[in-house]
Amino acid sequence: SSASALALSAGARSAVLRAMALPERVRRLRRRQQQGFVLRAACAGAVAACAIALASTAPARVLDQIGGLSFAAVAGSAAPSHSLHSGARAQGDWSTGAALGAGLEARPRGAGVARMAEQELRAAAAKTQDGEWRGPLRTLLLSRSEGKREVVLKQLQSVFESKSAEIVAEIQRHGEAKASLTWWPWLRIRPFLGYRSACASVYRTMVEHVLPAQAGSSIQVQQRETDSGGKTLRYVLRDDATEGDLADASNRSERAVAIADPASQARALLVVLRQLREASAWEVEKAAGEEVSSAEKWKARTPDLETPEYEVLFEDPSGVYEVRRYKAYSAVEMEKGQEGEAAKGGNRQFFALANYIFGKANVAQEKMAMTTPVQMDSRTGTMSFIMPSNYWGEDQLKSAPAPTAEAGVRLVARGEETLAVSIFGGYARGQAVDEKKEALLKALDGASNLRVPDKDATRLMQYNDPFTVPWKRRNEVSVPVEML
Repeated sequence: SSASALALSAGARSAVLRAMALPERVRRLRRRQQQGFVLRAACAGAVAACAIALASTAPARVLDQIGGLSFAAVAGSAAPSHSLHSGARAQGDWSTGAALGAGLEARPRGAGVARMAEQELRAAAAKTQDGEWRGPLRTLLLSRSEGKREVVLKQLQSVFESKSAEIVAEIQRHGEAKASLTWWPWLRIRPFLGYRSACASVYRTMVEHVLPAQAGSSIQVQQRETDSGGKTLRYVLRDDATEGDLADASNRSERAVAIADPASQARALLVVLRQLREASAWEVEKAAGEEVSSAEKWKARTPDLETPEYEVLFEDPSGVYEVRRYKAYSAVEMEKGQEGEAAKGGNRQFFALANYIFGKANVAQEKMAMTTPVQMDSRTGTMSFIMPSNYWGEDQLKSAPAPTAEAGVRLVARGEETLAVSIFGGYARGQAVDEKKEALLKALDGASNLRVPDKDATRLMQYNDPFTVPWKRRNEVSVPVEML
């Protein structure tokens, strides 16, 4: 019995000693976690300091790698667990860094995250309807989720017309404040400095790439209903060859070099914000500054849509034009006798032709695939869309659905033709188009192997939709030629 008592007392002593040592083990574990978090936070600060120190001397591609480091990745790896038990940690793992990077408070991962995100987006939508745009703008600039950026972009567009002045002022305030800091564009640590840096990047893209491209044109604000019953906000350049009025498009009078009126600023900002659905503010700014120096890059600006087939017969050594032989194709154009509508401008023609293609103005109500390019005859101002390839040729065109009586369009089959074509980017505004035509005809005058039968038979061809930014656009002017 004495031996049993000694054994029991020894076990009790061992249990007491383990219980006394437990708090010390807990303290040591927590201390190691805290030290690790501090160490990783210090590493993040060191990276930021390196980005600032090297910004004035390091190449841009190096700064991109340093400045693009996400604080969320560092903080996420160092986030302390809220449970010492491994099983509890697996269920309650907190991704603090990812939450910081997205501009949200830390919260546990799991099936409930999607529901919470959806609830937040609905709450943000309600706030946006009440005129609150700052939250959606911050999310659009900082979120890494393309789906979330698309949602908040729609929210911003719903209030943009009434709140554009406030949003422009916010972007301009940060852009002008950072204009004197040469290292600022490369500092991209989110979320502490990312919002202001992103605003400054958007502002530079507006001022350096969009406002100059639309300078001198008046802006018309339009709201058009979509098929789903919603509305699309459009800021139209009045002298755009496709969207504007032909009277403005052909106006060659001298205009101001730059216009920064509220409507022009609002249009420039909306153009840039729409690009943030698929890329960050810094990526958009970088793309806007790239030069097009090869045929491959011009082809990259061409939408993946059906277009008439051609082969290149000759390339001008000076790079002004190339000669193409087109195969036969078909088109839908404004009907003869609709010269009044054509004279009113490309905007009305564009939607009249689109109504036929989308089934609203053809007897079969057939919705056809989009094609490219949109063509504009310079002599008559008549616009035309390319028909899908299953209707190319006179025989095939007979099976195409006929336009309705009030459509104001007609179907035409075009045979093979040889064209001299000059390519250019930016907006196809009246004066720019006229200058490209003159340069093309002047270059052809000096060509010994070509003859231009009719110099007035020039044609403008635009490959991109009206919402495409100027640095992604492909435009061409052409004229029929004969090879000698």
